[in-house]
Amino acid sequence: MKLQEEIKEGIACDSVGHPHSIVGRAVCLSVHPGKMMLLPFRKWFNKRYKGKFRFARIMFSLDLILIGTLIGLGVAALFFGLNPPTSFEDDITFEATVAPLEITSGAPSTLVIRYTNNTDEELRDAKLQLTYPNHFLLQELTLDNLNIDNAIIPLGTIPIGESGAIHIKGVMFGNVGGEQSFTSTLTFLHGTDRDLAGKKTSVHTFSPTSSTLQLALQLPERLIAFQEVDGTITYENTGEIDFPTISIQPEWPEGFSFLSSPISLIDGSFNLPAIKAGESGELSFSGYLGDAGEEVTFIFHPSFLFDGTRYQQKSLTHTAPVIPPQIRVEHSVQKTTIQPGTETRFIVSYENTGEFAVSNLVLSIESDSPFFPKNQYASEAIDSVAPGESGTIEISVPLRSSILQSETTTYEGLNLSTRVVANYTLGDGTEQRVSSKGSLISSPITTPVVFDSFGRYATASGDQLGRGPLPPRVGIETKYWIFWHVGGTINALENVQIEGTLAEGVQFTGRQSTSQNSGVTYDPVTNTMSWSTALLEPSLSPVSKIVGIAFELGITPTETMTGTSPVLMYDVRLTGTDVRTGAFVSRSGLTVTTNLPGDLMADGKSLVEN
Repeated sequence: MKLQEEIKEGIACDSVGHPHSIVGRAVCLSVHPGKMMLLPFRKWFNKRYKGKFRFARIMFSLDLILIGTLIGLGVAALFFGLNPPTSFEDDITFEATVAPLEITSGAPSTLVIRYTNNTDEELRDAKLQLTYPNHFLLQELTLDNLNIDNAIIPLGTIPIGESGAIHIKGVMFGNVGGEQSFTSTLTFLHGTDRDLAGKKTSVHTFSPTSSTLQLALQLPERLIAFQEVDGTITYENTGEIDFPTISIQPEWPEGFSFLSSPISLIDGSFNLPAIKAGESGELSFSGYLGDAGEEVTFIFHPSFLFDGTRYQQKSLTHTAPVIPPQIRVEHSVQKTTIQPGTETRFIVSYENTGEFAVSNLVLSIESDSPFFPKNQYASEAIDSVAPGESGTIEISVPLRSSILQSETTTYEGLNLSTRVVANYTLGDGTEQRVSSKGSLISSPITTPVVFDSFGRYATASGDQLGRGPLPPRVGIETKYWIFWHVGGTINALENVQIEGTLAEGVQFTGRQSTSQNSGVTYDPVTNTMSWSTALLEPSLSPVSKIVGIAFELGITPTETMTGTSPVLMYDVRLTGTDVRTGAFVSRSGLTVTTNLPGDLMADGKSLVEN
């Protein structure tokens, strides 16, 4: 009975209300489907509109219309998004192929663009315009085996279903692994009643997979840690056309410090000149390999350069094994011997810390100081050094007495920076010649002094300074000027004194001129001339002034001097103390006689006459 009541309740649901049982609701839905579908709307109306608005039914109807319109628009947008409308131009197709299949940057390739009129109308006054990638080198353009000189190609009328092909031969300079795009634009007229303009554009993209710019790296078979490394990059144009300017950007391994190359690094790259087809070139470099582990990897990134545009080519990667140095070297310097014009003493110690014996060991002291006579000063070769063996040698290097201003850019407080270098042959069977270096040490240099002592009767320009007869004559006084010049110093000197002894028959006239401090002093007891100063500033710099002292001496020759060139001053000496190093500095000046070569008036007139 209960089931029958539930069925009756479902049949009468439109008049008795809503069935409460599942069976009743199912029967109600099958008998009154429209009623059940409208049930949510009735509930929404009773809850939100009924009794709240004056024209509740009208407002409810308008809202339903608005919601329905929005739903309809959404469905339409979804439909057209999934099924976009087609245009007339969509039935014109382009296809692009390239030969060879793998494009090589810098090598010729042929691009074939095929077009087909799949529309139901002929295309009139058709023109095809081609746009190439940047820096594309066009070599040949053909249509149906006919050469074309213009990038805008007239095609005339293209009938329904007809196809055509454009062949583009040229060279792409692009990034290896990057994209190069060609654009073809077809313009035409169509239509039966009137001319309608149409346009079809297609983009064809290709990616170079390799390059005609090839690199190779030459390094020693095995690299030795803590030594300089010399390498050579060989670059080659394997293509058929000349290359533009090329660039090689190094990626140095960890522990490697770049030192030099014939071609300077500009913004981190070596820029090389253009290279012709089939030719090759070399780029050498040197660097210092420090603590780099068991192997190092050098990477070089080559590029084509076009007015600032860079096209990356295939990189070169080279991995090399690294072994520790067999010979460990250290050195010290006796600082009191670092004086220009003397020998500097170095103590060099060496030890074979490896597992192989070495032979022909040559130890050298190297320096880039302008006072060094050459870049390296080597010892005698040591025939053999066994594993664990050590020793000590002394190397003496004669330093130059002075340097020119053009030989340095630092004019004060110069140091002597030195490093010991060990060159030896490995005893592991490879006979590899190895060079390893010790630590760099730097020590102050005691100042050089350029001290000139000379006489003159006339200036260099010919103006007369002296007085009296030339050649000198017995019993008649002839007057000469003596000059002392001090320059070329890199440190300050203190307690500087210059002295010279007057010869027989020579007298100080009292006339003098000095560029610093008070004038010269004559001591009749010792018959000496002297000049002193508490401090002499460095004078090597081009803006510094040479210290000059000048004074006049007179000589009255005697009969015994006839036919000779009498001495005017001798035992000339400069002394002082280097303020920076504390070393005593002494220089001797030349003895001055009446023989004055180079003097425009006195030259050849030095011998005393009666």
